[in-house]
Order: sequence, then C-alpha cells, then structure tokens
Amino acid sequence: MLLNASGDSISILDFSGNTVLVYGYEESPHASALTDPATPLNVQPVGQTGFGDPVFSDEFKAASLNTSKWETQYPDTSFWNATTPGGNKTNTDEPQGYDASGISFDEDGMVLTFREDNAAVPELAYTSGMVTSYSSFNTTYGYFEARMLLPNVDDAWPAFWLFPTDQNWPPELDIAENDSQNSYNLQTYHTFHYPSPTPGGNSSTVYDYPEDVGANWHVFGALWEPERIRWYVDGDLAKDLTIDSTYADGDMFMICNLAGAKESTPVAPFSLKISHIRVWEL
Repeated sequence: MLLNASGDSISILDFSGNTVLVYGYEESPHASALTDPATPLNVQPVGQTGFGDPVFSDEFKAASLNTSKWETQYPDTSFWNATTPGGNKTNTDEPQGYDASGISFDEDGMVLTFREDNAAVPELAYTSGMVTSYSSFNTTYGYFEARMLLPNVDDAWPAFWLFPTDQNWPPELDIAENDSQNSYNLQTYHTFHYPSPTPGGNSSTVYDYPEDVGANWHVFGALWEPERIRWYVDGDLAKDLTIDSTYADGDMFMICNLAGAKESTPVAPFSLKISHIRVWEL
C-alpha cells in the first residue's frame, strides 16, 4: 500500500494506483463517471444483501451540483407543459416552478428549498428545486435508494420517483412521497401507476410513522424487477406488488423534487434534504 498526502487530504493507494481510503472512508476502485468516489466500497441497500457496487451514486458531499449527473428541470417535452426555457413547470396544478436557484448544499448534503419567489415561472408564486437523471442515467430494473429528511410542514409534496424515458406515461414508480396537504405528516406513500386495464390506475400503500415523518432522516428504497416491485422504508418492507411484466419493461429515469401540494398556498420557505442517492443493478 502507498500513502499519498496532498494539502489537507490523505489517500491510501493499492499497488495498482487505485485510491482505497480517503478522509477516513473507503472508496470503490470501480468508480465510474456515474458513481461517486465517496460511496463506500461494497455498500448495500439498507436491509439488503447480495448486490454488487452501485452503478449510479451521489453522496452530495461537494459544494455544488454534479451537472454531469443531474439536470435541474423536467425534460423539455410536451408532457410537462414546458415553458421557456423549458421543463420548469409541471402539468399537475402545483404552485411552483423549478430552477437551479432552489438547490444548495450544507454539511448534510443536497438541500432543495421551496420559497415564495416567481423567478422560475412568472405566473407561479413559488420557486423550488429538483434534480433528474434524464440526460445521464436511464435504466430498466434495479434497486433505487435515497436517504432524505422530509420537510415537517403542511402543504409540502416531496418525492423520489421514476418516470419513463420515452415520456409515455404511465408507468410511474413513486418510491416515496409525502403529500402533507391534509396534515398527513405521519405517512409516506409508495405507488405504482400502471398502463392497464385503465391508463393512470395505481396500486398504492401508506407507510405509517410513530411521529412526524420529518422529525428524522429516513431511507427510502424500491426493488424493481420484471414482475415484482417492493418498497422499503429504513429496510422495512412497506409494500410488495406483483405486476404484469409488460407494465414497466422500459427505461426510466430518477426524479427527486420538492413541490407544494396541488392548488395550495404553502407557508414558505421549507426544505427537503438528501444525503445520498444510489442505484444497484439486478
């Protein structure tokens, strides 16, 4: 093993030159452009075993967004009712637009902030933050995980979800969302929107918490297989759904966003924090 010291950093390298320890955490020697060097070696989804190294990861330890992985608006397509410059407005009667000013970083990771400001879309009173992997990472099947601290307020709608790359909805896989419009601050929702027998139908479950869901960090995961989807909260199985293999058999991309509840007037500002997003292949 070799020691490399540079500035205030210390790295330990193997004899092939791969960095295996930096700042006290293990680093995968198999890191790629889509995996974060800060992702621990051999890390597994919470409560799971038997997976390889993640094929996509971001630990959000940097001071700014990795724009080679993330975009800050929806894809500029007709599905999203896009407005100039495109993709910063939804088609679901939400009160906010999106732009990069709604994204910041602190010691915990990435912070999406919903604020009273019409900077993103002039006719909408609020601006917020979101990230999507549309341009960098699209996949069929896998285990998807995010560790998040949800806002502990009414009228917030944070979500971590998957959407079809070809923009043909449904399907949609909502790994976790919390619609607190009706003071549902003790629950998260975990849903699959399917194309048949009625387009837009869904199978959903509610996961209950003993205290406000925003009081503590939680890890939300989904294992998407050809004929089965399982949702997890902190490693606990929240829902197990058998599906037709044709319902979701194409590439999807990740979205993590902080919306306001539909047709609401939220009391802003409030934030959603994310300390990591990771994906493993089957």
